[in-house]
Amino acid sequence: MTLVAQAGIVLGVTVISVALLWAARRGPYNERFASEVGEHNKAFDFLGTAFAVLLAFVVLEAYDSYNSAKSGTELEAQAVLELSRTAEAYEPEENARLKGALVCYGRAVIHDGWPAMREESSSQLVNDWGTRFRQEVLGLSPSTFIQKDSFRQMLIEQDERIEGRRTRLAEAIRVVPLPLWIVLLIGAALTIGWVILSAGRKGSFLVQGAVVVSVSVMVMSALLLVWFLDHPFADEHGAITPIEMEHALHTIDEEVEASHLIEVAPPCTAEGDPVERLD
Repeated sequence: MTLVAQAGIVLGVTVISVALLWAARRGPYNERFASEVGEHNKAFDFLGTAFAVLLAFVVLEAYDSYNSAKSGTELEAQAVLELSRTAEAYEPEENARLKGALVCYGRAVIHDGWPAMREESSSQLVNDWGTRFRQEVLGLSPSTFIQKDSFRQMLIEQDERIEGRRTRLAEAIRVVPLPLWIVLLIGAALTIGWVILSAGRKGSFLVQGAVVVSVSVMVMSALLLVWFLDHPFADEHGAITPIEMEHALHTIDEEVEASHLIEVAPPCTAEGDPVERLD
């Protein structure tokens, strides 16, 4: 959902609320509603407090999920970069194969993994390149002390890569379930509706309208914030992007060019699709 769409929702709800206020003030039972609703301020206090507490809880939960998704993305990208550097302990041919598989994995994450997460699913292409890299690691034959130590380090970094991916995939699943959304929407409607019903026609429409506008804008903005945090990988401004993985791949390319020791020809296209069948 774009910022323009969110602004449109807030504006639309606000206009409808003000229109309902205008209609309520001219209703035949306005004075009766306004006087009797005013007698139940404690009920409104309970409603407002319950909605605020529930909303605060949901926002905190969604924000925690958003942060976890971002942390998992960063951990995965950092692990890919560290794996590339650890691979330099091996012979140039083995090093090139490992780096090539890692680059393809990163490209698949960027171009196939992110669109898949927006649909709350995982990318089979990323799975395949992860398996390919694992096979390349298990096919190594470390002989020197440095290579044996690097092999152990590579296994640790491989676990970190897997953990980072597992975390971001887990957080791609919506945190706020549909029943909770229904409760939040009911709470929002009741909160705005109570303010409208308590407005008597003897009062100033300008003042009452300002109150209704303030409540409507705040309530809808909070709900849209929950929606934003509940969609951390959506294609919109402020969402989590694969920029960390892009930076990791860029750093790998720079380090390969600076070393002048190997030539890495990733067995995939720029989008991560294999140029030959992955076994």
